Amino acid sequence: MSDKALMRRFPSSSYLEQRAAARLPNFVFDYLQGGSGRQCSLGRNITAFEQLTLTPRYFNDCEAVSLGTRLFGRHYQLPFGIAPIGLDGLIRPGTVEYLAQAARRAGCPVTASTFATSSLEEVARLAGEMAWFQLYPFDDGEIEQDMMARAGAAGYRVLMVTVDVPVGGRRELDMRNGLSLPPRLGGRTLLDVLRHPGWALRHARRGMPGFKNLQPYRRHSNDFLPARISGRVPWARLAQYRKRWPGRLLVKGVLRGEDAVRCRELGIDGLVISNHGGRQLDACPSTLAVLPEIRRAVGDDFPLIIDSGLRSGLDVARAIAQGADFALLGRTFIYGVAALGQAGAGHVIEMLRDELENAMQMLGCPDIAALKCWHKGDAALPDYRHGEGE
Repeated sequence: MSDKALMRRFPSSSYLEQRAAARLPNFVFDYLQGGSGRQCSLGRNITAFEQLTLTPRYFNDCEAVSLGTRLFGRHYQLPFGIAPIGLDGLIRPGTVEYLAQAARRAGCPVTASTFATSSLEEVARLAGEMAWFQLYPFDDGEIEQDMMARAGAAGYRVLMVTVDVPVGGRRELDMRNGLSLPPRLGGRTLLDVLRHPGWALRHARRGMPGFKNLQPYRRHSNDFLPARISGRVPWARLAQYRKRWPGRLLVKGVLRGEDAVRCRELGIDGLVISNHGGRQLDACPSTLAVLPEIRRAVGDDFPLIIDSGLRSGLDVARAIAQGADFALLGRTFIYGVAALGQAGAGHVIEMLRDELENAMQMLGCPDIAALKCWHKGDAALPDYRHGEGE
């Protein structure tokens, strides 16, 4: 199918989501789509973006817009990237590998998860300089340190430490479906799989997905998880990460202004404002709601990245206009791969690019630098009428 045909059939995330729901077994789609508890936090994330309005400046002359931006000393072609996605192979074998290749072509980052089903070395090989690595804290310090050393040796320059999983969230859909690690197929689940023969055949060829990054540490053949997540990261432990990692260090999961300031004082290079996509505490505020407070707390020059709730290029524009420097999306990319296979990875990037470019043209905003000033009001924006300020 041509790029134009794909855009005509799947012009937004919602169309990809519908196709993904039809192609995946219910228990797999629930794992992808679901949040914790009654999914109130998940709903707040999406609603916050939907309700944020941006007032256009129609008299600005900026028919052509530039989407490139600088972050951590590097130029990216786009102001968004791919969030870390755990157990991605449950959706489709090779998912994160497809995403890594698409990200490299597009010039935007892809974040390899500790719990990806492709190794961090393979993601780095495919994504090159676009690869970031996300680390979950472990109760086994040797495994944790070795994984950081592997990331450095593989060429990663950005490490993202996740702090918002002190314990596992109560994901009621997964509990009801009996989703476990390793995955086990009960009677109801087996019938679900048989209704989706494409998914079943792909996994029959490749086998059930495993966590490739953890396989070197298996002490016994039946060790599916050779180390447990030790999700609590006190300040002293965060300071140790800063000492051990020589590259750019991000903290993912910050939702309070005072915590953001403390991270900056410890030498952290940037924050990912995240509530884990609504998959942890169901009472969390939306990330978009807390973003302005955190921006005021850390000032204009400290890098802030946002995830959780974004589904479109317009949402990326909303996030940057509200004070973010960059955005990460997870579910939208997985919808694309679930719906379209490898072609879906590149299609989602082009779809988001097109949506963002259209939004900026509608707003009268020529570039990402100007979009970052949108939340400050008209007085802070250059006047682009008649070409002034260009």
